Amino acid sequence: MQLRFDRSKLFLVGALLLGSAISASGETTKDGAAETAPAEIDFTVTAAPKDESHPYFGKGNPLGFVVNGVQGRTLTLFRGKTYTFNIDTGPMHDFYITNNAKGWGGAAVTTGVNGNFTYKGVVTFTPSAATPDLVYYACQNHQYMGGEIHVVNPGEEGKPK
Repeated sequence: MQLRFDRSKLFLVGALLLGSAISASGETTKDGAAETAPAEIDFTVTAAPKDESHPYFGKGNPLGFVVNGVQGRTLTLFRGKTYTFNIDTGPMHDFYITNNAKGWGGAAVTTGVNGNFTYKGVVTFTPSAATPDLVYYACQNHQYMGGEIHVVNPGEEGKPK
C-alpha cells in the first residue's frame, strides 16, 4: 500500500490542526490555555469645540474631549476592572490619564495604563488600590480639555466621600 499526499490533503490536515487551536467560543488557544478576547470599547473619545456643558468651558483650549457624546463627561471607574478607551481626537490632542486637571503633559498616571499619549488608537486603564480616588483624562498638548475620573472600590460607588 502506497500513501500519497498532494497539496490539497496537506492543506486540509494543516487546517484541521489549526482549527483545533480554536475553542467553541471563538477564543484562540495557545499551548492549551485560552487567550483573553479583545476588550470591548467602554468609552469613545473625540475632540470638539467646547460648549457650556463642558466642565472647563471658557478655560484653557477652546476644544474639549467628548466621551460617548458627552462634553467633558465625568467618569466613575471601579478598581480592578479594565476599561478601554477608543481614542480619535486628532493630531496634537494626545489623550492621557493624569493626576492634574490641567493636563498639558504633566503628572501622567502610568500604573495600570497602556497607550497613554495617543490621538488615534486604544488606551486601556485598570485602576488599582494604588490609584488615587480622583484622576483626570486630559490632553498632552493643551490645557483643560478633559474631565474627571472618580475611582472607587466595587460596591462603593454611591457612598459619600
